[in-house]
Amino acid sequence: MRDFIIAADNAADLYFGYYENNPALQVPMPFTIDGKDYEHEKDCPSMMDFYDMLKNGLLVKTAQVNRGTAYDMLKKALEESDKDLLYISFSSGMSGSYDSVCAVANDLRVEFPERRIEVIDSLSGAGGEGLLYYYACKMKNEGASMDEVIAWIEENKLNAHHIFIVDDLKNLKQSGRISSIAALLGKIMHLKPILELSHEGKITLLGKALGRKKAMGEITRFFGEYLEDNKNDFILVAHTGNQADADTLANSLKALCPNLPPIKFGYINRLVAGCAGYNALAVFFMGKRRKKHILDNI
Repeated sequence: MRDFIIAADNAADLYFGYYENNPALQVPMPFTIDGKDYEHEKDCPSMMDFYDMLKNGLLVKTAQVNRGTAYDMLKKALEESDKDLLYISFSSGMSGSYDSVCAVANDLRVEFPERRIEVIDSLSGAGGEGLLYYYACKMKNEGASMDEVIAWIEENKLNAHHIFIVDDLKNLKQSGRISSIAALLGKIMHLKPILELSHEGKITLLGKALGRKKAMGEITRFFGEYLEDNKNDFILVAHTGNQADADTLANSLKALCPNLPPIKFGYINRLVAGCAGYNALAVFFMGKRRKKHILDNI
C-alpha cells in the first residue's frame, strides 16, 4: 500500500496550536481587504488585526483557490516524495475552489501517471472542514488506507456540523451568500439567525432569535439536538474576535452535556471571517446527519 499525503486549503480550521504541532500542506485561499490583495499566510495581517479591520467596517472580497498556486504547491509535494495525494476541499456550495483543484489534479495526473491523486468536496468549511481533515489524518496515522479514509469522509461529511451566528448580515449579503431581503429583515427586526451548512454545503437557516444572548442559547439547544455520543475527540468553539463569548458558549455547552469531550478554541479563518464578519461565533462537531433548511425563511 503506497503512503499518501493529506492536503487541504487554509479554510480548514482547527484549535489553537494544532497546525503548529502538526504541519500541513494547505493551499491558500486569497482575499482582498482595504484594496490590498492577500494570499500567503506570511503576508497576511494577524488574525486579531484582521478582525479589527472587520470591526471597523472594512469589507472583504474573497476568491477561490488560485490554480497556479495550487498547481505549484501540489506538484512540489509530489516531486519531493513518492506518495499519493488526497486533497480535502472547501465546500463547492460556497466556492469554486473544488472545481479549480479538480482541474489542477487532472493536470498533475498527466505529469505523475504512477501516482493516485484524489480530490474530495468536503461540503464543509472552517471548523467543519477542519474536523474532516483531523479525523482523516488520525485514520491515516492509525494505518488506514486512502480508500478507507475516502470512504469515511464520504460517509461522514454531512455529519460535520457548523452551528454559528453572525453579528451583522451585511458581510454575508456582500459575499452573495444570503439575499438582500434576508439581510434587510435581519437588520430591521434585530433577528439573529442561527446558521448551519446544508446538504449542498451552502449556508442555511436552523432558527432565529431576538438578540445575541438568546441566539447563543439556541446554538446550545441545537448542539444538544444534533450531538451524538462517541463521535468526537473534542468540540471546537471558534470566533472572529470575541473570546469572552466563546468562553460563555463553551460553559453553556458543558452545562447542557456534562460528559462532553474537551472543548477546544480556535479562530475562524480569514476567508470565512470575511463573509461572517466581526463577532461571529460557532461550534463545530460531529453528530447526526444535517437536515435540509432554506435560508430565505429569515
